[in-house]
Amino acid sequence: MKNRKWLGPLLIVIVLVVLGGGGLFFWQRQHNQPVASPVDVGHYHTPTLFVHGFGGGYGSEKDMINDLSTHPGFKQVLRFDIDASGKARVSGHWDAAVKYPLIAVVFQTGRPDANALVPVLTQLKKSYGIKSFNAVGHSAGSSAWVSWAVTNRTAAQPALHRLVTIAGPFNGFPGMDSQSATATIGKDGKPSYISPRYAPLVANRSHFPTTAAVLNLYGDLGHGTDSRVPVVSARALGYIVRGRAISYTERVIKNSKAQHSQLHEHNPLVNKYLYEFLTTGKVQ
Repeated sequence: MKNRKWLGPLLIVIVLVVLGGGGLFFWQRQHNQPVASPVDVGHYHTPTLFVHGFGGGYGSEKDMINDLSTHPGFKQVLRFDIDASGKARVSGHWDAAVKYPLIAVVFQTGRPDANALVPVLTQLKKSYGIKSFNAVGHSAGSSAWVSWAVTNRTAAQPALHRLVTIAGPFNGFPGMDSQSATATIGKDGKPSYISPRYAPLVANRSHFPTTAAVLNLYGDLGHGTDSRVPVVSARALGYIVRGRAISYTERVIKNSKAQHSQLHEHNPLVNKYLYEFLTTGKVQ
């Protein structure tokens, strides 16, 4: 009699467990939520890494990240903080259901360093299974990405898929190199003046990855500069990547937010280009 007494409740529990498990299975199928561990979460979607400019930090990236996150599927998943020794500390949670994962890379010194990007990318491939990635850089962050692309790529790192540079001082800027503002660009895209910081990019431009599409954004306040970076210096990127990149596109920002620092501060036109390029590889 005792066994019969407990038989009814036991059957009810078994039925509930079976129904619950089946319901979870069908819910996951219906909502298409992949269950992934960190080692293979990168197999699902291509992340976009942001690097700020000289003297900047997370505040220089979060406006773009937050504005992109208003679109369905965009969300910040990780943040890498890099100390003065180049050691990176990662924080955050990467949900495999995020279609367009965003990753902030923050240099505590305020100085973007191409060499320090290597361990970050190596860790992403090893720990998260990333095969390719997109990159966004503002000012010195743009220079860091391009320098990395022509000198520091290895098989241990994921492949560059799409690159967006914003106000990149590729051929120098006044205050560091006065001749950068007076240079001209020839028909072949080569600047008439080669600055010391631009020379290594020229020397190694044949190494730029053929897997990447490039969008180069720069500001012009009406006198050939965004107040800090000359247009000719920003456009010097074309000579580095043309003939190697899958595509190279330039867009100039001439509105009231064309100033150097405002290019990354809730800038509607920049955000429009970012969204279009990261989702389609093209801009209107």
